[in-house]
Amino acid sequence: MEPLSANDPKVVGQFQLRARLGAGGMGQVYLAYSRAGRAVAVKVIHPQLAQDPEFRQRFGREVAAARAVGGMYTAPVVAAGLDDDPPWLATAFVPGPSLSDVVGGHGALPEAATWRLAAGLAEALGVVHASGLVHRDLKPANVLLAPDGPHVIDFGISRALDGTSVTATGMVVGTPGYMSPEQAEGAQPGPAADVFSLGCVLAYAATGNAPFGTGSAASVLYRVVTAQPDLTGVPDRLRSVISACLAKSPAQRPGLAALAAMIAQAGPAIGATPASFWPEPVAGIIRASQAYPAQVSPGQAAATQAAQAGPAQAGPAQDGYLAAATATMAARGQPGGTPTFGMTAPARQGSPWPPSSPGSWPAPSGAALLSGYTAAPLRPRLPTPVLAACWLMYLGAAFSLLHTLVILAMIGKVKAAIIRTHPVFPANTARSLAAVASVEVLVVGVVVVALWIWLASASKQGRRWVRTAGTVLFGAGTFIEFVVLGIPGVASVKAFGFIVWLIGLAAVILLWQRKSGEYFAMRRQAGPIRRA
Repeated sequence: MEPLSANDPKVVGQFQLRARLGAGGMGQVYLAYSRAGRAVAVKVIHPQLAQDPEFRQRFGREVAAARAVGGMYTAPVVAAGLDDDPPWLATAFVPGPSLSDVVGGHGALPEAATWRLAAGLAEALGVVHASGLVHRDLKPANVLLAPDGPHVIDFGISRALDGTSVTATGMVVGTPGYMSPEQAEGAQPGPAADVFSLGCVLAYAATGNAPFGTGSAASVLYRVVTAQPDLTGVPDRLRSVISACLAKSPAQRPGLAALAAMIAQAGPAIGATPASFWPEPVAGIIRASQAYPAQVSPGQAAATQAAQAGPAQAGPAQDGYLAAATATMAARGQPGGTPTFGMTAPARQGSPWPPSSPGSWPAPSGAALLSGYTAAPLRPRLPTPVLAACWLMYLGAAFSLLHTLVILAMIGKVKAAIIRTHPVFPANTARSLAAVASVEVLVVGVVVVALWIWLASASKQGRRWVRTAGTVLFGAGTFIEFVVLGIPGVASVKAFGFIVWLIGLAAVILLWQRKSGEYFAMRRQAGPIRRA
């Protein structure tokens, strides 16, 4: 949540705007209040998009879709200004954070809470489909965790089951990583597409990671169509439910009624109460978030904005429809720029997981409320092969240091043996030769350790050349290792050298994995990660 800027409207329709809730490709979303003091969420279309008839048509479809579903599973439409300039939509304010905010700020949900999420979303999607709609963009940012269960929002790209559609044939519609294979291939999705997206959302909630990884839109969509999801860390019983949802063929996925039965049979007994749908500590997080909107008054927001001289905030980003469309145009060689998927969600500083006790986070007010939030940096998660290669490089640095110490110890023993067994040999000369050899070995050892650490840092930063540099250095190390193996004796030196060589081999292999290549290619497009 952010204070209103000088360029934001203060009134939309009959609603007084109080704060910014977020931004998407279609427009800005505000926290507002009716004349009676009821909280609502108002989405105002970007003025430049309001001039486009196609976007007006899409916005009208969003209003119609939200009104068609209604009920306790979504954010019901309160009012709309389709003919205003710019158009706007007001929905009931859902008092709870999004799933993406909760997982992004606190980590994966506990297993009990993930089961409740699965049951609630299956129930919510059942209502959506019963209204004759397919959501087509179910993702963590479009799932709000309210005290009475999950609410599904943003029906902006929903399609009526009667076959009507405002999108062009073959247009990829949805958010890469959470869309179904049939969507990724440009086919018209049916209700089974939402079941696949539900499986992706549950995998994210259970692990904190998207099941088809990160990277460019093209690489993620390719994995959605051809690869198996990464369900590492998902509890066994929950994995069977998610795997059923993530079947590549729509015909092999369970219907929502069958899915609800699977969840009821495999999951724990329902422990919801009239006060909260969620188990602790998720219920405590939701309670803590409920106090925030009520604390933001126009005067407090203005004071906070003045007190914070230009805080770093997350700017508008493309929503799923625009991001996928941009990625499709880029893949076809058409202009469209580099897509950005989803908003950079604000994360509360110092938020523990789990909370020390239910409701243990005091609700701040005024400047403390908004200054407690900071924009989370957009840093893609390292894929497993790159992360493993980095740890191996650090291990290689440690063994290289031990290797150097072994050689230094061996030089000391040789020096003592020469002095002891060859009394005619000048002792000072032996010491001098040993000192020179020790300095040379120490310098080489420091350089090798520094190279290991440098390569690991470059890998984390997404420097694409690191794979070539690492391969060249490994080739040089291989040559040196063969030379050392030809020297008689020095078994301990050979043993440590062989261990370092094996570590280098494993790191190079990991850096040339497909997922590693996708990560480096993506970082090349977006630029290397720079620490603040």
